[in-house]
Amino acid sequence: MPIAAKILIVGGILNLAYGFLTGFFFAQARRKSPNPPRYLVAAHIGPLMQGPMLLSLVFAVELSPLSHYMETFAASLLVGSSVLIAARDTLNWIQGVKDEFQQRPRLARALIITGIIAAVPGLCILIFGVFLGL
Repeated sequence: MPIAAKILIVGGILNLAYGFLTGFFFAQARRKSPNPPRYLVAAHIGPLMQGPMLLSLVFAVELSPLSHYMETFAASLLVGSSVLIAARDTLNWIQGVKDEFQQRPRLARALIITGIIAAVPGLCILIFGVFLGL
């Protein structure tokens, strides 16, 4: 199994685990209020969406004829991006941010910008690899 596939599997499983962990906090918040904090919801749901996405990209790695270095680089970028996005949502939740676009917390903005910058080339590399492999 390629290293890139292993990175995606570990990243996917850790995202799912983090989503389940934040689910406990989400349940506690729902007991107190019907409207839990916005970024707690994001910190819970985001990793639950990112996890299966990363796991499914293992098929892209298997189909891609790119070098294992390129695939590993792409997988690392995508897993790193998911970590940064989850960290941003968690940080916003812990800091009590109500609206990131209005309050503009610096560290959270840096995390999301870096996460997006990492995700785009990672995904583009794997898309290119899949089309080459068809």
